[in-house]
This record gives sequence, structure tokens and C-alpha cells, in this order.
Amino acid sequence: MSYTCDYDTDEGVLRTLLYDVVPSGTSAVCGTNYYFEDSALTALLELTEDDLWDAAAAGCRAMAAKYAGEAISLGLGKGDISINKQQKPGFYIQLANMYQNRSGSDTGATEYIDSVNYGVGGTGSDDTEYVGD
Repeated sequence: MSYTCDYDTDEGVLRTLLYDVVPSGTSAVCGTNYYFEDSALTALLELTEDDLWDAAAAGCRAMAAKYAGEAISLGLGKGDISINKQQKPGFYIQLANMYQNRSGSDTGATEYIDSVNYGVGGTGSDDTEYVGD
């Protein structure tokens, strides 16, 4: 299991965007509590063709999936003691959406047909004219 934290590398910057660092006071520093191995961060970057924002979005979705299994809410008494972990997956999904919007990739619908002229022949055959790229 390897963990390095070099902010001069894309993996180090990605680790910071994913909050995969241990907070110390007001700044984030590297530590021993981490979720992503160095090889996992490299794989995220390779899968997204080295687009840092796409890799951060993919990593956030992975974190949301991890925390979705832990999303519980417990309470004892009349609200005296309560633990709520239900918002953590949503935080990472919102963060993923923010990073995805910041990236240069197009994640919307892909247009395959410019226009369609529907037509059904007398025998029920499809006489539709498909005009597109």
C-alpha cells in the first residue's frame, strides 16, 4: 500500500481535491488516514485521459459509493445523542458534479440525428427520412 503526498504531481493535486488528506489546523497535510492508493489515483487519471477535473469527479463518485453503505442515522433518547452520516454521500455527489462542470469534457447527451421526417408507407413500412451526421 503506497501513499505519497507530493503537491507537484497530478496525483497529489487529485488527492487534495478528493479531501484524501488529514486536516491539521487550518491547512491540509498528508497523513496516514487515506482512502486512495497512489496507483488508484494514477488509474483515475489514466481513465480520464489525464483530465484532472474528470478524475476528481470520478474519485468523488467512488467516495460517494463508499459512504452510501455507511449512511445511517442513529439517535438515543429524545435527541440527546444522535449520529447522522446520511449527508456524506450527497456531499461527494455534489462535489463530483461541480468538478464535472469544471472539466472540459462533454457529459451531456450526444446528438446522432439532426432531424427526422417520420413516414409510414401504405404497407406499414418505415419510410422515415433520417438526416444526420
